[in-house]
Amino acid sequence: MTSYTVTIHSTGTRFLVEDGETILQAALRQGIALPCGCHNGICGICISRILSGKIDYPDGQPLALFEEDEGKGLCCVGHPHGDLVIEPEHLGEDCEAWV
Repeated sequence: MTSYTVTIHSTGTRFLVEDGETILQAALRQGIALPCGCHNGICGICISRILSGKIDYPDGQPLALFEEDEGKGLCCVGHPHGDLVIEPEHLGEDCEAWV
């Protein structure tokens, strides 16, 4: 089984993402709070700058990712394509999950 390390740049927090997991799923499984809302790539709350590495979207380009978001990715639907260093734009903000 392949796993990749994701590092949150500003905090130095690291966590592992296993095959088939999104970045957000892996973070939550390991008790790491990342901003999130819809969990479907629609709201954009989980958007992060990608400082190193690459994110893949097996289900296609997410709706909340626009041309002007180059160099950014969505953690809720993104799967790492190798080790990543990210900086979530809304880290530390009180984000409520959509129900």
